[in-house]
Amino acid sequence: MGDLTMDFLRLMLMAAMLLTSLQGQAAEPAAAPVPATHEVEFLRNPDKACTECHKEQSEGMHGKHGQATNPNNLAPVTCTNCHGQPSPQHREGVKDVMRFSHSLKDKESIKLYPISEQNGVCMSCHEPKPLREALWAHDVHATKLTCTSCHQLHPAKEPMVGIPEKSRIKLCVDCHSKQHEASKVRQEQSKSATGKEAS
Repeated sequence: MGDLTMDFLRLMLMAAMLLTSLQGQAAEPAAAPVPATHEVEFLRNPDKACTECHKEQSEGMHGKHGQATNPNNLAPVTCTNCHGQPSPQHREGVKDVMRFSHSLKDKESIKLYPISEQNGVCMSCHEPKPLREALWAHDVHATKLTCTSCHQLHPAKEPMVGIPEKSRIKLCVDCHSKQHEASKVRQEQSKSATGKEAS
């Protein structure tokens, strides 16, 4: 009878284990724990290292770019979003961060950073399609001029917004009148060269 009791107990133990394992399979899987997210708040200004030397630019960081959020990571825009990370030699004058030219006359900056590269920095946040829809000039000039030819990087307020149309047109006229004058000179030179050949 002792063997029969042991067999019965073994049978009951196996049945209990089978029921327990079947219940575990039938139950819905437990939801994965949601990782806690934390919003990092800087204790000091992340641009402080830049604005200690570039004081003239610090006022502009209260303007449009200073209030902006980077659409790629939803963090506030900082100097390094546009200019990149400087090397340790930067304070000694090494030109190792993105510099934006303010006109086609700024040949040194254009040599260092082609127009497409300078504008690529802007286009990482400002999408081309809405810009073209807002103003035709963005489509015409986007590959031939730097964005900074018309827009300031560090303004207290964006100069292109809210200014009279005459002032906006003046930007166009300033560049295109020079082109027009150069074109007239070329035409006159061409006419005089043609006149000499005829005689």
